Amino acid sequence: MKKVFFLLLAVNVLFAVVMSFQSEQQEPVSVGVFPEKIVLLPDSVACAVLGDFTEQEVEQVEDALNQVELPRRYKKVSAKAIVRYWVHTDPFTDRQTVEREINKLRNMGIISYRVQEEGKWLNAISFGEFRNASTANKLLETLNDKIEISAMIHEYEIRHKKFLIFEIDHQKMSELHYLTELFPNSNLEQTTCERL
Repeated sequence: MKKVFFLLLAVNVLFAVVMSFQSEQQEPVSVGVFPEKIVLLPDSVACAVLGDFTEQEVEQVEDALNQVELPRRYKKVSAKAIVRYWVHTDPFTDRQTVEREINKLRNMGIISYRVQEEGKWLNAISFGEFRNASTANKLLETLNDKIEISAMIHEYEIRHKKFLIFEIDHQKMSELHYLTELFPNSNLEQTTCERL
């Protein structure tokens, strides 16, 4: 047993000496840095901003963008949220009650409305959606003066998305203009964006 121990000890010492000798013989690897070959990229690049799209439109726009051979992938980002003011009544219990209220509205000369036909606001009477609160408030005052129905304003946000298309040239810009025809409320502008 002692012989095996000393034999293994001798092999380990010999191995350590050989490894030490080899590492001294090898030249260290140097990483060459050539400052003249370093190219600094600009912080911003030419890009196109295509927007603003509702959540329902985003998938259609992505399908259309994938058909155009873009130089690089696009990036989808949040655009500003748009606030809308909806003037409406509470939902009525059934359709017959809604019809009675509609007849009252017609008798008072109010003909611009829509009855909600699904969801949380089923059987509510909608008088319109507006971009600013003052217009919605004016309509609400008019309705409250003319009718006995309790109308209200519901404020909500519509979240939009826009697409940043990087390193785009004039030819690709002209190809993308047809998207603004497919989505009339959208716009396309060429600008500079921060490099990814």
